[in-house]
Amino acid sequence: MSVREATPNVAEARRMLKKGIVIAGVGETEQGVLKDRGSFQLLAEATKLTLDDAGITLAEVDGVVTAFSFVEHTLMHATTLCDYLGFHPGYFASVAVGGATAPLMAVQAALAIDAGLAEVVLCVRGDNTRSGISSSGMIAQAREMTQGEFEWPYGVTTIGGYGLLAQRYMYEYNVPQEALAAVVATQSEHGALKWNAMLREPVTIEDVLNSRMIATPFHVLDCSLVNDGAAAFLVTTADRAKGMQTKPVYIAGIGEGYSHQYISQAKSVDSVRDGLGRAGRRAMEVAGITPQDLDVAEIYDSFSFTPLIALEGFGVCGKGEAGNWVLEGNAKLGGKLPMNTHGGLIRQAHLGAMHHIVEAALQLRGEADDSSRGGGNHQVPNAKWAITNGSGGILAATSALVLSSEPPSA
Repeated sequence: MSVREATPNVAEARRMLKKGIVIAGVGETEQGVLKDRGSFQLLAEATKLTLDDAGITLAEVDGVVTAFSFVEHTLMHATTLCDYLGFHPGYFASVAVGGATAPLMAVQAALAIDAGLAEVVLCVRGDNTRSGISSSGMIAQAREMTQGEFEWPYGVTTIGGYGLLAQRYMYEYNVPQEALAAVVATQSEHGALKWNAMLREPVTIEDVLNSRMIATPFHVLDCSLVNDGAAAFLVTTADRAKGMQTKPVYIAGIGEGYSHQYISQAKSVDSVRDGLGRAGRRAMEVAGITPQDLDVAEIYDSFSFTPLIALEGFGVCGKGEAGNWVLEGNAKLGGKLPMNTHGGLIRQAHLGAMHHIVEAALQLRGEADDSSRGGGNHQVPNAKWAITNGSGGILAATSALVLSSEPPSA
């Protein structure tokens, strides 16, 4: 077995998680264009919502893990937030792996807890990306995902790189454009039920196909959103969570996968699928489950193509089969494996995979019903197992979590 396939050590990961590492609180702000709130104000709002959900105060938090900001250019993001909030945790860290950041924040928190560096760790990410940065600024940020010498000078963009990969995938497996549109249509039905989704109006496959083309094969409705907002979750021990007011959600599996950094260095569709898929496969191995055990999947969806290759990489579908699987309705609420029950990055909001983790936790708590908040009921009945992931770059690096409503038994 190669080194890449051998890590993380399954036995060691199980040892750590067997202690009972849980998500004991979640929170998310409004999402959209929030011109009256800056990046750190949004982070503070998500922090308060999460602490209130758990029923604790900031004084009880002894660790903080943040992500990064597209707007606030500080090299010490975690401690800058601590200064803003006025508290002094004994453990702090910032994680920056693009869209893979959120699950890695949870892993970072778990590692800190296991090492005795902290007991109650706040994981929070937010930004005023939509109102705080110009279009040219976003283009400049996107340049970081392309190779400066051999890609960027020749016009490779983030969406263009994704498009190259998606087109090759569609060619090799004869996947129709309708399959990508079905991802959007399905998630739009779910997003219509989420109280803070930016796009609440359901769309059809035809609506997606008739929307403006951005970069082949992606129409504007195939693309994830740019928004202002924040979200957070609280990681602690099962013992400490007994004194909190919410039902704990157990981190049962963790996994990471990597295939390339720049799209020009990706060897093939298979290599990308394998690298991405390894994160989910390893997380399920650590948890001691198979794809057939999953009740809900919150899959990173930077573009409509992204969940398809992830479903295949995780073993939910065979190679080239995910498109038909979605077209058949399997990803809908009431389907075989409801996917992105909050609308995902394409319909709710884009904060990496933060909202995916929040939604997975709410599903496993049995609290994904927003009827009292102007939304609807998007709860998957009796959900016990959930998988969630995030991918950074152009599907370059992926991190995944398996969450459970019950303590790990593997």
